[in-house]
Amino acid sequence: MGAFTTEEFERSFKELYQPLCLFALRFTNKVDDAEDAVQQTFADLWDKRTGMNRILNLKAYLFQSVRNRSLSVIAKSEWIQSEELFPDVEDCSLEENIYHAERDARLWNEIDKLPPERKKIFLLSKRDGLKYREIADELNISIKTVENQISKALKTLRETAIRIYTFFFG
Repeated sequence: MGAFTTEEFERSFKELYQPLCLFALRFTNKVDDAEDAVQQTFADLWDKRTGMNRILNLKAYLFQSVRNRSLSVIAKSEWIQSEELFPDVEDCSLEENIYHAERDARLWNEIDKLPPERKKIFLLSKRDGLKYREIADELNISIKTVENQISKALKTLRETAIRIYTFFFG
């Protein structure tokens, strides 16, 4: 890539920012640290753009840079007392981690596209761990409505998961 244009940089940022953040989150376990690692990686890339050797695979370069920066963040973290507290980063290959980050980004994009009330109900259940009765009480709706909305959300997301799997594995 070497001396790349502003447009190429912006395109890469828009395309890879969310997958890189999800990838970094696997290491840092903190959203702020993950976003900082990705933003700093892009800032460093921008700063070095004219003096760099040509990068043949920018995507792989960015994922590796974010991985290294994320590991540095957790190594410097004060709460880490022993190696046991490090995330198990060796369970998956870099390619598998990239796949998971991209898959997660696509699924979150689909969740964002759900109708607002369905999205709210789905996230209260799956992200926040509320029971159907708790969601119904909180939103002043029936349990049946909660069940129906979650069922519809899951159907949409299953279809998305199949498209994602087909995209990656043909």
